[in-house]
Amino acid sequence: MNIVGLLQGLTFKQSLSKKLEEYNLEINYVDPDKSLASQLAPAHIIVNGFHMIDRSIIENCPNLKLVQQSGIGVDNIDIKYCSTKGIYVANVPLANAISVAEHTLFLMFFLSKNVSINPGHSTSPVSLLHTRSKTTAGMELHGKTLAIIGLGVTGLEVAKIARGLGLRVEAVTKHPFTKRDGYDKKYYVDDLAGIDRLPEVLARADIVSIHTPLTDETTDMFGEKEFSMMKKSAYLINVARAKIVNKDALFTALSAQRIAGAAFDVFWREPPVLEDKILALENFILTPHIAGWTSEAIETITRIISINIERMSRGDPPLTVVNKELLV
Repeated sequence: MNIVGLLQGLTFKQSLSKKLEEYNLEINYVDPDKSLASQLAPAHIIVNGFHMIDRSIIENCPNLKLVQQSGIGVDNIDIKYCSTKGIYVANVPLANAISVAEHTLFLMFFLSKNVSINPGHSTSPVSLLHTRSKTTAGMELHGKTLAIIGLGVTGLEVAKIARGLGLRVEAVTKHPFTKRDGYDKKYYVDDLAGIDRLPEVLARADIVSIHTPLTDETTDMFGEKEFSMMKKSAYLINVARAKIVNKDALFTALSAQRIAGAAFDVFWREPPVLEDKILALENFILTPHIAGWTSEAIETITRIISINIERMSRGDPPLTVVNKELLV
């Protein structure tokens, strides 16, 4: 069985290779300096990071049986076409929820305390941190209202931590009626709303945090209209997918100070072009897609991936199949 890894990060690769060795399986990692097509062509299994697995790649791999995503999001894979070819698509749905939730709170603190990093002073660790605006004081999170957009496993973990910090937590989710029973205790939220109530939730929120997957419905979900509904003092956090937010609308909102600031762990094109105008804004913070990149998450993710691959090696479907119609 030919297993090919389209992955970055030495620690992740070492962890996955070690776990696959336990099953007497070997993975070959793509060399970025060589032809991608020729390296992927013989693959039975592709373990993917952030690469686009589109129709051209799938057609180039006649032996392909599984595309295993290394995270929860599968918007970079042509799932429908994989299904027509009988190719399983699997993800890792739960493994990094705590890591991403903790990163969300880190960004929340970073924004609310009005802190920035000054790249011009590297001689002292203390001098690296400074206020983004000397005329604006930081704010306490206690007693503020947090709006969580998408109450999946990560959103739930964010709500749990935020409640402990004394925030009022409101959530917008696609199917609120499935979570109505005891939502305040089960889901750690003070109010649970459907997408129809998004305007009123945005109007109340001091912080809006996005945790919904990228779909046709959620692409450009946040645009000029939504920013106009938010408080001028409000912050936006996005650790999900950048394209859920319209980039031009966000740039305008931040430039005109229609909202106070935004912190993203994702970008519209990764890695970003350093000259991108939004990166020059004082009230835009970007971390390099590392929210789920912790040793604990890597350990769990690589274990789940190795189990899925081992199952495929003996003719069984993966445990975390996304295109479940293939299981029928």
